[in-house]
Amino acid sequence: MNKWIPPFLLGFLALSFQIFLLREFSVHFYGNEITFGLLLATWLLWGGVGSIFASKLKFNLIRFPQAYYAIILMFHFCLICLRFSRFFLKILPGEITGTIPMLISSLVLSFFISFPLGILFVFNAYFLKGNLTQVYLLESIGASTAGLAVYFLLIPIFSNWQATSIVGVFISLIIFFSIGKRKQVLLLIFTIVFLATFFAFDFPTQKLYWKPFHLVQSKDTPYGKLQVLKTEEQVSLFNNSLLIYSYPDLASSEESVHFALLQNPSASNVLLVGGGAGGSLEQILKYPQTEVDYVELDPEIIRFSLQYLPKEGKKYFHNKRIHIFYQDGRAFLNKTKKIYDIIILNLPDPATAQINRFYTKEFFLTVKEKMTRQGIFSFRISSAENYISPELQNFLASLYHTLKEVFPVIEVVPGDTNIFLASSNLVPLNFEEISQKIERLSLENLYVSPELLFSRLNPRRIEFLKERIISGKKVLNLDLTPITYFYNSVLWSTQFKGLETKIFSFFSKIGSFWLLGFPLILFIALLSILGLKRKKSSFYLVPLTVMGFTTIVVEIIMIISFQTFFGYLYNRIALLFASFMIGLCLGSFYGKKRRKIDFRQILLIQFGFVLLLFLLNVALEAHPSEFLFFIFLLAMGFLGGDLFVVSNHLFLQERKNYGLGYGLDLLGSFLGALAASSFLIPIVGLSLLLRYIFLLNSSCFIFLLLGLKRK
Repeated sequence: MNKWIPPFLLGFLALSFQIFLLREFSVHFYGNEITFGLLLATWLLWGGVGSIFASKLKFNLIRFPQAYYAIILMFHFCLICLRFSRFFLKILPGEITGTIPMLISSLVLSFFISFPLGILFVFNAYFLKGNLTQVYLLESIGASTAGLAVYFLLIPIFSNWQATSIVGVFISLIIFFSIGKRKQVLLLIFTIVFLATFFAFDFPTQKLYWKPFHLVQSKDTPYGKLQVLKTEEQVSLFNNSLLIYSYPDLASSEESVHFALLQNPSASNVLLVGGGAGGSLEQILKYPQTEVDYVELDPEIIRFSLQYLPKEGKKYFHNKRIHIFYQDGRAFLNKTKKIYDIIILNLPDPATAQINRFYTKEFFLTVKEKMTRQGIFSFRISSAENYISPELQNFLASLYHTLKEVFPVIEVVPGDTNIFLASSNLVPLNFEEISQKIERLSLENLYVSPELLFSRLNPRRIEFLKERIISGKKVLNLDLTPITYFYNSVLWSTQFKGLETKIFSFFSKIGSFWLLGFPLILFIALLSILGLKRKKSSFYLVPLTVMGFTTIVVEIIMIISFQTFFGYLYNRIALLFASFMIGLCLGSFYGKKRRKIDFRQILLIQFGFVLLLFLLNVALEAHPSEFLFFIFLLAMGFLGGDLFVVSNHLFLQERKNYGLGYGLDLLGSFLGALAASSFLIPIVGLSLLLRYIFLLNSSCFIFLLLGLKRK
């Protein structure tokens, strides 16, 4: 029994640490999917390199337990370095970080965590006297258990730092009492004391991170890490380093509301999605006939607002004309039967795939269905006062042309933020008419006022902005092709003049053939060369590498699709990973129980991948239920676990290299994670990428089929 514990704990450590590192990384590095991809890619890279490198090391049974203590301590030290990385990178808290610093940070952090985990996998194989299948099965069980424990027990109650401390103490105690030595008791005591200190210093270190700003409260919720800052009379709320609102911020709150409501001051039903606590509700209530349905995903945002806003800021939450719904805004619109006069989207720019889902054609169609014929839809987007760069032009154009597919009339208000107004009827931006409405309603506005609107609503200025936007690239932003999110990343990269700007600019211009078609041709050419050589090991290792590439890309596609359709990933990511790992566990168990293992089984499993990818493509176009996401990940994991066992069993009959198959699996995953999340998904879209993966696996199946005929 004691021999089974170390590989189980290895899987538990690996997945739990990966989940918490991803969550913390998204907090400190702007939280978009590029950061997820970079961290996943580097994690898999070093894990693969570590397992291949481990074959050159000598296994030492005495120091085997100490390796677990070392990894636990190293992981928590890396979390400390991550939290204070802003001081090394010389950036302010909440400031956008460049891709290159993110890449370097992920490479360094993953090296110190994933590289030793890769070595430890091979050492566990030595510990179980070469029974690689048993190690893989037990590691999968450990990872599955970790995913469920993290999701159901740790995330709902504890912060990331507190949860990792609990995991570390749990693993340390089990290691000591299962395979540890009595003389290691001092190491155990030191580890527990260190982790207890780490647990206690979570909030104090966050306060240091935010200096010179004053952090008053922080909480990890199912939807992100909320942090409240207070500076004299101003209260700011951040979620994963993205500013949710600052109060008071009259410019933002007035802009978000009045340009839409002044088109129809007598509107009775208004829907506000997000941002109400920052003052938008206060502005809407200036219109006496208006009732507001305010939708906010995270209830903690309202709770924090009621706790920290001044009296005049929180009194509006108790107004009888305001109805608050704690729900995802998109899900609310899909389910509600109510029809609105005005719908105001008051969310940050589409800097992540999660927020981008509120700026797609599919969402705009839903908005149109839930509005009256004279209804107005409005949202704010960061822009520039005078100069519209090519990058900003393409970003704004993607929004405009996507809106134009749904609404016949689009108007855009100039300024350092652009207000998009969409309707089925005319939307006049006439200065005199709007000024008269402001005076007639006795609106005491500071920024949306006649004095400032004279310049902002100059017809020449409006026409110039519209011409620049319309002449940009006509590319639609869709649920399964989130191009606006990519254009936002291109625009974001221009703040860091250098290599990353050139990289994003290059990929924004390159065609899909060079991104997908050409690599597929190269892969088929490689398979042809390997087929001619007729080397047995190629027929065992190539499917493993393709499987690693396929499973990680499908995982990322499923994660982003899940986020697009349902809108909450921060807590579900543990459950999604757990579903895949449970499948991996069941698949490896099934493979281990096979009475006879031969090459035909690899062929059948590969056909299973082809069939599953075809079904997934069909299901994704039909917007599957939440339950199906977990089923598909379970099935993908099952095939992956079965293939790993069968391929490695046949390969180890040829060569006794315990780390090579595992390493190639992880290196394939590294390539998939890096390519898919960084540029393939936003540029070519989820559906086209999934079809490419289908063709890739079909090519691998044909390669194996031809190999079978030659045997």
